[in-house]
Amino acid sequence: MRRYLIGAGCAVLAACGSAEAPVDGGPAQQAGMERAATESANAEMAGSYEITAEDGTIVRQTLDADGTYRETLDGSEIERGTWHQKGEQMCYDPQGDAIEQCYTGGQPDADGSFSVETDAGTASVRRLSDAEAAKPAADPDAAE
Repeated sequence: MRRYLIGAGCAVLAACGSAEAPVDGGPAQQAGMERAATESANAEMAGSYEITAEDGTIVRQTLDADGTYRETLDGSEIERGTWHQKGEQMCYDPQGDAIEQCYTGGQPDADGSFSVETDAGTASVRRLSDAEAAKPAADPDAAE
């Protein structure tokens, strides 16, 4: 399942990169500027995302501005850890023994959703509005 949870914001994060010119300053000043740029990108990416796998499985991913994430399937947490941008990739480092994995997302469609190719197939990623994120995830197997 982890391979589907690609980064809800891979494509968006690439757009968040700073194009500011470097400032002449000491290492402490530059480290402070890098930290501020990271915090700004994290705040912009923070939010909830819905990832739909080819088989219809829907996973919710919540990225927090502090660089942590949680993933849920049918309302139950399946993973948590930290996330960060590495160049144009979105990287996830799950808690426990799992290794960090990095992904690059596709170009967003008009509605902001995008597809991500993984070794397990294609997943569609969509950012949720605050109202959608507050509702429980839909169960694709539930009878209507």
